[in-house]
Amino acid sequence: MYSRKIRLLRAIVENESLSSQELMEKLSIGQRTLRSEISELNEMLRKANVSIHSGSGGGYYVKSSEKPAIQKYLEGMIRQSKRIVLPETSNERFLFGFTWLFFRREPVSIQRAAEKLCASNTAVLHTKKQIQDTLTWYPGLQLETGTRGMWINGSEAEKRHALAQFINYSTFGSIMMERIITFLFGAGPYEDYMTLYRGLPEILSAHGCRLIDKSIEGFALDPFITLMRTENGFLVEEQAFPVCPCIEAVAELAEKVGYSLSVRDQAYLAECLSAKRILYTLGKTAPKEYTDTTREFLTAVDEEFGTEYRHSPELCGKLSVHIQKMLLRIQGGYFETNTILEEVFSRYGREMEMAQRVNCILDKRYGITANIHEISYIAIYLRAYSSRKLKALILCDLGEGIADNMVRQITHYCGEGIQILGISSLTEYRMNPLAVDILISPFRIYNVRLPEKTKVFYVDYLLKETQLKKIQDYLLKNTHIE
Repeated sequence: MYSRKIRLLRAIVENESLSSQELMEKLSIGQRTLRSEISELNEMLRKANVSIHSGSGGGYYVKSSEKPAIQKYLEGMIRQSKRIVLPETSNERFLFGFTWLFFRREPVSIQRAAEKLCASNTAVLHTKKQIQDTLTWYPGLQLETGTRGMWINGSEAEKRHALAQFINYSTFGSIMMERIITFLFGAGPYEDYMTLYRGLPEILSAHGCRLIDKSIEGFALDPFITLMRTENGFLVEEQAFPVCPCIEAVAELAEKVGYSLSVRDQAYLAECLSAKRILYTLGKTAPKEYTDTTREFLTAVDEEFGTEYRHSPELCGKLSVHIQKMLLRIQGGYFETNTILEEVFSRYGREMEMAQRVNCILDKRYGITANIHEISYIAIYLRAYSSRKLKALILCDLGEGIADNMVRQITHYCGEGIQILGISSLTEYRMNPLAVDILISPFRIYNVRLPEKTKVFYVDYLLKETQLKKIQDYLLKNTHIE
């Protein structure tokens, strides 16, 4: 952290020599971190033609002749730390560096970025790689490099989308939001952002918009980033999107804070609002175009995976609105990040496979495809509305009591994932082989041609818990009900 560098340099300047162990104890850090901090400090001190030296015994010191210059540099670091917000971790360096680069009009050299982020050239090279990798998520944006440095290339609308989305999902908590905004623009604009953030829910509610919490933060960032970009001379391209009363009310709020939203900016913000994820209410519908797209998708999933999603009007209604918003995001050049993407991958694997089928429909109808973050949101909808039960038949030849006990045990242990159609003897089943997903039998089934999809579980008449557990595990994998 920057404050740690100040404490480290102060400790070395105030002592004739300090061992690695003494410094590690003072700063509560390990050997590797200490070496890294010393290396970064020396890169910073090189501008003053001084450095921290290491002795043969492993300790650190500064030369007497260089102490005045290092003391002066230290005092400058302290003044700077009180005046502005600086990145204190490698993650903050990435967050700050990513957003700061968007506001540079000219190419930025590694040295210039290192000075701004108070880091070494080596650390900034790593940050540059992180920025480059992150930009691959944003269609139309690239990190370009040339002899004079690096810059972000892309349309103004795409840059605004990326900035608002990135800051929103990188700042779970007001402290980090304040740090990033203060780093970029100073303390005053953060208060302006908070005024927008506090005033928006009432405006949105008055115009029938119910956004989820992170979308409220994201939408507060949309006008804020727009105002900051316009103030810095970055103008958005003209758009044909109609300005709505909700955005006109946002413009009035911005005026109270001392800013003016141009008609062009208002059209951009109307487009942003149209693509935001919302809290759904029953009865909310999307235009027929998107309902048809959703029905085609759900039908394709049902036919391939044996589900019954297309028969759920509630799912179809909510997913139609979501797909409408998703298409607007993709067509507008941005998307929503799913911060629990890895968890969805690991827990909802089958739903992810189902959700990916939407791209066939989108490509055919619109010539576009959704990325993995958008796909994972659709997978969550499918998981939420998964209600398929596996049909089962119990074979028993020891009487009604034993058979009834088997039914009750299985139903109690396996819950909603199974629908037991009845009890049958092997002879009856041979005469009338019901098409079921599961056969549960205490004896070997022979001279019966079973459907290919039927799974057979051989159990004891009184059903051991290990056997019940196997049935339950199979249900969890194939019905997705927990």
